[in-house]
Amino acid sequence: MERENNTENRIAVVTDSAAAIHPELVERLSARGNFVVVPMPVTIRTPGAEDRSLQGLGAAEVDEAIMLAHVMGQTVSTSGPAPGVFADVYDELASRGFTHVVSVHLSGELSGTVEAARTGARLSRLGSTGVSVVDSRTVAGAYGHAVVRALEALNSASAGASVENPSVEYPSHDYPSPAQLVDYIHAVCEQSTLYFYIPTLDALRRGGRVSPALAMVGQMFQIKPIGTIVEGKLAYVERPRTAARALERLVEVTVQTCREHQHAAALSSASASSTATDLVSLVAAPRGEVVAVHHVGNASQAVQLYEQVQQMLGESSLVHDATDSSAPEFLVSALPPVLSAHSGLGAVALVVY
Repeated sequence: MERENNTENRIAVVTDSAAAIHPELVERLSARGNFVVVPMPVTIRTPGAEDRSLQGLGAAEVDEAIMLAHVMGQTVSTSGPAPGVFADVYDELASRGFTHVVSVHLSGELSGTVEAARTGARLSRLGSTGVSVVDSRTVAGAYGHAVVRALEALNSASAGASVENPSVEYPSHDYPSPAQLVDYIHAVCEQSTLYFYIPTLDALRRGGRVSPALAMVGQMFQIKPIGTIVEGKLAYVERPRTAARALERLVEVTVQTCREHQHAAALSSASASSTATDLVSLVAAPRGEVVAVHHVGNASQAVQLYEQVQQMLGESSLVHDATDSSAPEFLVSALPPVLSAHSGLGAVALVVY
């Protein structure tokens, strides 16, 4: 008998476009009315000309404009949404009958979005007590994955199939409180590891993310950095000198992390309580698998890197191109404009959970 749930639709979830959730998945998750993605503004700056806002353009048009700007050496600047934008979103959700919002955002060390959301919460009808703002302390699919899992935990409070992957089922649990959902999101974010490869530091330099001196050294020595996120900040794992070596190492460190997570999962499974029913205790240990693959204009290369990881892990290979339906649904997605603006063409990222 299905568990009756009188508190369904009490909590809504908000995130920003830097979460890099596949657009089709966003549309599917938004259908229930308890999920909103707030777009992050992107502007192209050309010396001697008026700034060009990309607001209102379609996704394909935005990607094309950013790629062209990178090729032409123009500066692509980004900013977080204004507090009033968040206040309006929270008010709209309150008008739909939601009593609490959990708002999950890009690392506060890299963006002012978290603070804007907190200010927006204070300005909204729900107030700070009705909006829980979560600093993910990470970027892209590393928190986008947590958002998806949290939504599915809400939508499947009495157990059900995953929207992202219908073959995955979440364990049965009671409808969570806002505090439980926040703890759940924090736990998934902390257990997620993102690695990225950037072909050049030039886009990061133009966006002010690295110093001109470091970018110049990188250009001189043809450094192809592999990075990650540590304590909410960008950190370099290695600085290979060739693209081929950088991509090889990206695969290797991803595989190593998958194996570490698999080992942790085995230990957690051996000690897990079979009687736990609260949401946080039911957060699955890291599965040791790639849960998101991002790219900037190089989808086929991103898929190939994922394939290499799968093969090294001994998983069955998924022979496909970037649009083949045999790919795990929504696994591969373009980096959103707010992130591709700083990474440049040819960047790729892999998220391990």
